[in-house]
Amino acid sequence: MANTVDVPVAIRGASTGFSVLLLGTLLAQFAAAFLPRPAGIALIVATVVLGFAVAARRTGTASIPALHGAVAAELAYLLVLPLQWHFGRPALSEIAFTVATAIVVGAATPALLARFGRV
Repeated sequence: MANTVDVPVAIRGASTGFSVLLLGTLLAQFAAAFLPRPAGIALIVATVVLGFAVAARRTGTASIPALHGAVAAELAYLLVLPLQWHFGRPALSEIAFTVATAIVVGAATPALLARFGRV
């Protein structure tokens, strides 16, 4: 019987997603200092979405790929959250929006990859 979430694969995905989130957000913050405000914010949002998609891209033996992707993306965000708290407390609405984004992007990524034959 297949697992609902392939935990080792989800943890590896979260680790990779964390790396993308960490490096991408640092680079986006640096670039945002030189770009107009809307472009800088868009770059940061794109980096976050990319990080969540990278975390959720492999499903392993998960029987529910959408749940697996959402868990992997959420784990990646949970790894980044302490750094956000350390460098400045994010608003509760920002945390809630990012959690919701991780769930949506994480759940949609395996479905999109399967749709386009990438799994």
